[in-house]
Amino acid sequence: MNNILKLLSANLKNIVSKQSMLLGSDTVEIRLRINSLILVKKVKSSFFLDDNYRVSKRDIDETVANLTRNSIHAFEKEIKSGYITIGGGHRVGLGGDCIYEGYSFKGFKNITSLNIRIAREYPGCSGNYTKYFINSSKDIYNTLIIGPPLSGKTTFIRDLCRNLSDGTNSPYFEGCDVTLIDERGEISAIYNGIPQMYVGCRTDILSYCMKKEGFIMGIRALSPKVIVSDELGSKDDFEILQYALKSGVNIITTAHGFSLDDVKKNLYMKTIIENNFFDRAIILKNSKKPCVVKEVYDFERNRVIFNDLG
Repeated sequence: MNNILKLLSANLKNIVSKQSMLLGSDTVEIRLRINSLILVKKVKSSFFLDDNYRVSKRDIDETVANLTRNSIHAFEKEIKSGYITIGGGHRVGLGGDCIYEGYSFKGFKNITSLNIRIAREYPGCSGNYTKYFINSSKDIYNTLIIGPPLSGKTTFIRDLCRNLSDGTNSPYFEGCDVTLIDERGEISAIYNGIPQMYVGCRTDILSYCMKKEGFIMGIRALSPKVIVSDELGSKDDFEILQYALKSGVNIITTAHGFSLDDVKKNLYMKTIIENNFFDRAIILKNSKKPCVVKEVYDFERNRVIFNDLG
């Protein structure tokens, strides 16, 4: 919590530090909204930290100044994405009066709310499921990881990226060159040019890089065995994946949803899935623990090969 506490306004820091024992290891968000109570969200519950204190505009302004080191323009690119990354890999989501130039979002005139999303590594969280990604000691399946909010998609793919990069013993996989396209900076959590999260010794990171450019740059310049990327769902993704597969590169990526059928409600994803771009789909479930696999679907066999009924 030290990385977070030092960035809060003086009043908020005092309140949060006095009640830090209430936060616990399962806290996922601290939400600050002007004229509202401090809200703490855990995996399966939420509560207000102090019934007597409401967040002021001064609290928000002071916290934003600390987040940006009094130079909000230096964080312009991140702010355009709606968040700021801080030390430890935590991310602060922003809300407020939006500014547009034409149809292009440029930033915020006034920031009125902050959502501090607490990042944690769970080393080994993908370990029990790695066997479903590995085809042989040198080959992997093209895999789509599906999960609803708070199911741990980012945490899972980070740990999996590390396993594929470093190699594993059970099952045996010798490790390979990985290009990580971290479009939103969530997976490796680059801060001041340094990844805050370990993603493997053979991994090249393209942070804050658009998928289209990332796939092209990765394939042409970094020669990966596998490309790992965050969430699919746009109209450009079909051509991007097709280009990668034709180049002989394997793909592991994520999609938002509760099931395979749910993902297919997105017409772009439906087209990708029905064109057999993926060998397998891993579906995570929203449980008290992150990164719990509910189901593994094998497209070639056209059936579920693993199902957690618990």
